[in-house]
Amino acid sequence: MNISLSSEIEQFLESLVESGKYPSAEDAIVAGIRLLADRERIYQRRFEELPGDIMVGVAAN
Repeated sequence: MNISLSSEIEQFLESLVESGKYPSAEDAIVAGIRLLADRERIYQRRFEELPGDIMVGVAAN
């Protein structure tokens, strides 16, 4: 897969690698994608729990 990045994102990735936080830009991108995937799983779980939470709130009134 080839992806075009803005110069701002490229500079950010370069700074992460130069600072030693990541060994490569690819590693930094993979870490970012993993964070995004984790966030999406959390949002999905919250969305799935929402009807039950609503019912608890309705029952409490």
